[in-house]
Amino acid sequence: MKTDESIKMLSDQAFLDKLYGYAYHRCRTSQEAEDLCSEIILDVLHTIHNGREIGSFYAFVWTVARRTYADFCEKRKAHNDAVITEEYSDRILNISENQIDDFIEKEEEKERFVRIFKEISFLSKIYRDVMIMYYLDEMKVSDIAASLGISETTVKQRLFSARNTIKKEVQKMENRNLSLKPVNLQFIGTGNPVGNDACEKARERLLSQNLIYLCKNEAKTAKELSEALCVPMPYIEDEIEIQCYGLNGSYGLLRNLGNGKYISNILIVDEEERKEANGIYEKYSDEIFACLKKAVESSRDKILSFPFLSKQRDVKFILWSLISNPVWIVEKKVSEILAEKYFADIEPVKRDYTTAAIDFHEIGAFKNAFIGCDGVTAGDLCGYSQVFFANIYSDRIEKHFGCGYNLSTDPQILLTVRSIDGLDISSLSEAEKEAAAKAVECGYMRKNGAVLEPKILVFREEDRSAFFRLLSGFNDDAERIAGKIAEDIAVYIKKHLPRHLIGEYPYYNELIAASSILHNIIEVCIREGLLLAPENKICAEGTYMTVKK
Repeated sequence: MKTDESIKMLSDQAFLDKLYGYAYHRCRTSQEAEDLCSEIILDVLHTIHNGREIGSFYAFVWTVARRTYADFCEKRKAHNDAVITEEYSDRILNISENQIDDFIEKEEEKERFVRIFKEISFLSKIYRDVMIMYYLDEMKVSDIAASLGISETTVKQRLFSARNTIKKEVQKMENRNLSLKPVNLQFIGTGNPVGNDACEKARERLLSQNLIYLCKNEAKTAKELSEALCVPMPYIEDEIEIQCYGLNGSYGLLRNLGNGKYISNILIVDEEERKEANGIYEKYSDEIFACLKKAVESSRDKILSFPFLSKQRDVKFILWSLISNPVWIVEKKVSEILAEKYFADIEPVKRDYTTAAIDFHEIGAFKNAFIGCDGVTAGDLCGYSQVFFANIYSDRIEKHFGCGYNLSTDPQILLTVRSIDGLDISSLSEAEKEAAAKAVECGYMRKNGAVLEPKILVFREEDRSAFFRLLSGFNDDAERIAGKIAEDIAVYIKKHLPRHLIGEYPYYNELIAASSILHNIIEVCIREGLLLAPENKICAEGTYMTVKK
């Protein structure tokens, strides 16, 4: 059998799944199984390269697999104390690529073989995820299948391999009482999350959340965590590895201190602490509102005469998209004062994206605790070189989309862009009419006779800065208020922020501000009639779009 034919047969995903299952059944960890599986494939390729005649390919592979496993056991015994690090997968791929060069000259065959190793790496994570979801998160097989996008049969097959892999550990776990706490961490972040969100693996996993919560203020070893949670070490070690590595390989939820101990690498705020800190900002809500009201009244004519591309006549509606900016101005000025006056000797941590978590005791409490803001840009959309779409969301307004959303695949948004100059309903297909009806329902557009037009704010991209300067009169007052807040909040931060995360103080302030000022100001504005409460949670309020020709 020729080398290229063997690679094609090895590339079959179902076969790789079986081969990895064979390795996982015989190894202690998913990483070790990845190592064994890689060695089996390299031994297969090496034998073929030496010119051995092969009759039944799969029978030949399983023969090689058994022989390789025997050698692997000898190596494992000799290196019993070796530590597997997070760089494992990349190291295996690099070693494999060097060894592949010895066998393959054609570049396309080499690329195909590298993809095989990447598939093995993927299987490694899937097997580990299945095990944790089933035994620790107590998810049903059907729910695991839906979560991972695989069949229930595949989940059962992988569970069978997983059960046999650490059968003794599972039995030990079943005879002990799990100590996973009902931690309800809700993760939030600021900046650009694409490829930088440290919490992707922990959002739905109780084990992940328990680990980082236990390491909130005190560094712990894997053994200490295993004993505290009554969870077998293989699970703890695997999870620590994931949480130290993070999505981008450099920013995870846990920090390795290099002495066998781990500590939380993100801010974790208890609900009581959040409420207490929010109270510092809340004290100044009425004062902030009075300054905001004055700025709105002095700018009313400018607001109504702004060159919107959609018809806008209601200041109270327009203010929904403007109101967040004065709040961020206060928060920014507080941060500047903190840096200059109270934390001048501390170098703040800078990241593309910063993650934090709040422990809410009640499931669902998070939904009503924060106001978020997301904006997404797309190019070459419906005749515009650039389209920017933004929305805010809170307990009164549900979000339309989050960061990283693909505007070009949303038919409702596409129709909204097309409606800027008016969109004749009769020109739409049946599918477009259905999408248009949904766009009207969610507040993107409104029907004006036989024509659709944007209901949300729409203006030119080059006017965006001018739009947010409409309330510039607020800035002078913000400086004075921020000075008072900074004095109070500095004391609180120094008391509650863990020393190893002291460089995160600007984000700690932002975290507290984001969860209090905007929510409080919006509620005061509604109470005092400066804003109208939305009729529905899915609505046009707080959403705007900019376009550029």
